Amino acid sequence: MDSQSLSRRGFLLAGAATALTSSATPFKGTQGVPLKVGFPCLQAPAENTMGVSWAISGLAKGVVEYSESADLSNAKIAKSGGYGLVPIDIASLNVRLENLKPATKYYYRTITTPFIDYKNIYDAKLGEPIVSEIHSFTTMGAASAAHFCVINDTHAQWKSFEMCVGKVKELKPQVLVWNGDATNTTQDKQTAVEIFLDPPIASKDYGADIPVCFESGNHDFRGSWISKKEEVMMPRHPAERRGDQWDLKWNFAYRLGDLAMIGMDTGEDKPDGHPKWFGLANFEAYRKAQAKWLEEALVRPDIAAAKFKIVFCHIPLFAAKNHPDYPHDGVKIDPNDYAYWSRECHDLWAPLMEKAGVTAAICAHKHRFRCDRPTADRKWFQFVGGGPECGKDRKGVNPQRFPTVIEGKVENGRLRIIAHDVFNQRIAFDEFIA
Repeated sequence: MDSQSLSRRGFLLAGAATALTSSATPFKGTQGVPLKVGFPCLQAPAENTMGVSWAISGLAKGVVEYSESADLSNAKIAKSGGYGLVPIDIASLNVRLENLKPATKYYYRTITTPFIDYKNIYDAKLGEPIVSEIHSFTTMGAASAAHFCVINDTHAQWKSFEMCVGKVKELKPQVLVWNGDATNTTQDKQTAVEIFLDPPIASKDYGADIPVCFESGNHDFRGSWISKKEEVMMPRHPAERRGDQWDLKWNFAYRLGDLAMIGMDTGEDKPDGHPKWFGLANFEAYRKAQAKWLEEALVRPDIAAAKFKIVFCHIPLFAAKNHPDYPHDGVKIDPNDYAYWSRECHDLWAPLMEKAGVTAAICAHKHRFRCDRPTADRKWFQFVGGGPECGKDRKGVNPQRFPTVIEGKVENGRLRIIAHDVFNQRIAFDEFIA
């Protein structure tokens, strides 16, 4: 049992179960089986809101207690869900903290109460609350520390994932951007709970004090359950977008000190008409809607005033004509091909990035680190993160295959990008790029 297994009130806090309660009817209560509660994961951070999600092993309700004081004096209580009925669940709970102050440190803990029995609303029995340890976070804002980390293409490969989140915990950034392909193909909620909230690693608490901004990769759209992933990985706060942009649930734009952090969703890696999608794909319209959103986000006074602007998205936005990736642009419908880079996203978004003076795009998808430096026609850097392979690929040994943590921070008014090769424990790239 780890050092965080016992809460300050003496209640047992265990890692969340990787399987639901053994009851054949889990929504009728835990039936006396001890409830297991996972570490909280901070999600969808903003200047005045913060999401908190955590895994559970049976029917329960949950709240978050939070305060600006380390001892939680004058604490407020936030319930899950919005108005009306508070949601309960058997696998995970989500709570959104609202009306927070920008660039402010808060302390919080989760309180989870099991339903031992739930025949109906008039005939139910609650168990003892399970109270977590106190954790903390700092909201985003122009006065926040300009320091972020990026992981990507983790694909539920736990050895490399442990390396990545271990490095993130060591670096202690203000925010972690999870740049897509967390999953492979997701057929049920419990798989998503394991991947995002209860990974089978020692550092299950990776998101308890470092907020996570998630951007979907192509694999994060695959599987019969995955369209419901917001039940586990919370989308952005609805107030961040207009009604006509309601479905842009993962796009983000906020200040982090001198940085403008901008998240885009490149979607799937094949055209909508590809036979693999069975008519389910509607990504072309999605990318166009994001272009309109991006155009507006880049001229927002807070974003336009940022000294450095960083765009995060999964599929790369560029490949040079003499690069092996260039022919694979995701435009043609070919059962044997997929997008190594997205020409469609590039043509829609890159002109806006050029006009706004974006400093860099940080991408993923190719499972191999690279840096594309600016050219006369493209004034922004493009960084591509590595994948989960540890020194090998399908053909055998390949030293160019290693998982990365890409770190960005502003030091003395300059933007420094560091690519950490967490497999070989070395620095793959380290430069001031602006």
